[in-house]
Amino acid sequence: MTLICTEKPDGSTNLATLAFWAFASTNPGKIMFSLNKGAYSLELLAEKKEAVLAIPGVELTGALIGCGTCSGRDTDKAAQVGLTMQEVEGTNIKAPVPCKLLIHATVAQTMDADDHVVHLCDVKGVYGDEDVDAVFGWKGYAEFAAAQQK
Repeated sequence: MTLICTEKPDGSTNLATLAFWAFASTNPGKIMFSLNKGAYSLELLAEKKEAVLAIPGVELTGALIGCGTCSGRDTDKAAQVGLTMQEVEGTNIKAPVPCKLLIHATVAQTMDADDHVVHLCDVKGVYGDEDVDAVFGWKGYAEFAAAQQK
C-alpha cells in the first residue's frame, strides 16, 4: 500500500491511499499512477503538480485504512488518525513517520483513462529507511501485514 501526499491550499498535507503505482523509467527516473476523477488529491495535484509517494511502515496500517475512507477536503487526515509528519527534502509536502520509502515527484504528463487520470511523473528525490518494514495488502487487500515475512 502507498499513501500519496499532496499539499493543500493552507500548506498542510493531504493523504490518500494509492493502490497502484509503477516505475515508468529508470533513466531518467519516472513513476506513474492513476487517481479517480472524484478524488480531492487529483484536484490538488492538478494545481501544484507535485506529490510525495510514501510507502508506510506496518505501524501505519490503521492510518492507511483511515486515510482511504474519507476526503481530505474538509478533514486533516494526519491529525484525525494521529500521524506524526516529517519533512521531505526539496518540497513543502510532508510525509508520515515511519516510511520505508519516500518518492518526491512532479507531474510531467497526464492521460485520461475514463474514470481515472494517469500521471507520469519525474522523480526528484528518493529517500529510504532500511529499518522500516513496509506494509503490504495481502489477499486482495483483505489483510495488511509486513511486505516481507520474517
